[in-house]
Amino acid sequence: MPRTILAVYAHPDDETSSAGALMAKYSAQGVAVHVITATRGELGSLGTGGTVIEREDLPKVREAEIRSVLAHYGLPGGPLFLDYRDQELKDADFEEVVGKILAEMERVRPDVVLTFGPHGISGHDDHVALHEQTVAAFDRYRAANGGEPRLLYSAIPKDVAEGFGLKLDGPEGQPNVVVDVTDHWHFKVEGLRLYRSQEDAQEFAQTIEDRAWNTEVFHQAYPPLPEGTVMRGLFGEG
Repeated sequence: MPRTILAVYAHPDDETSSAGALMAKYSAQGVAVHVITATRGELGSLGTGGTVIEREDLPKVREAEIRSVLAHYGLPGGPLFLDYRDQELKDADFEEVVGKILAEMERVRPDVVLTFGPHGISGHDDHVALHEQTVAAFDRYRAANGGEPRLLYSAIPKDVAEGFGLKLDGPEGQPNVVVDVTDHWHFKVEGLRLYRSQEDAQEFAQTIEDRAWNTEVFHQAYPPLPEGTVMRGLFGEG
C-alpha cells in the first residue's frame, strides 16, 4: 500500500527548514507527501538581495514561493492553507483549527505526521500553538480510525541547537529518527533559496550549504520508541 506523509507547519519555509530534503527524497520514491501551512507569513521580512516587497503584497509573494518550493520537491499541488494570520494562531479558535487539521488527516490518511514539538524549535508562538492543535487533531484521528499512524516532531541534536543559540531540553533536542538525505540535501538548500523574500531562509541556506549535515532528524512522539532506540530512515529502511 502506498505510504503517505502529512507535514503540518505554521509559515511558508518552516516545512523546508524542518523536512525539505525528506520531502524531496520520499516524493521521488512515490510516497504521497501533503503539506498544511497555517499562515502565509505576512509579518516576515520584505525582501532580500535588493528586492523590496510592500507589506500588503507579502502574503501573495510567500504563497507563490511555497508553491514553487513544493513543486521543486515534486509536490505540484501546493499546500493546504488554513488561512490564519501570522502570529495569531495562539488566539485562533482552538476547535476550529483542530477541525481543519483533522479534516485534512481524514482526507489524506497519513501514515506519518510531521510537525513542531512542544517548544516549536524556536519558541515562536505560532509554532507552539500549532503543535498543540496538531497533536489534538492527531489524537482524535487515531481514536476514530485505529491503526498506528506515527507522530514525529522536528528535532535538532542538542549540540547543533546550542550552536544556533537554542535551548531544547525536551523531545525536540532528543532525535530518535534519523533520515539520510545525502542525495537530496541540495533540494533543501535550493528550497530555502527560493524563499527570496525571507532573510532568515537565505541565512539558513548559507549555513547548511556550508555544513552539509546530510541528515534530517525527528523525535517520534507516537508510538514512543524504546529508550535508546534510533530509527534509521523515516520508515526504518536504514
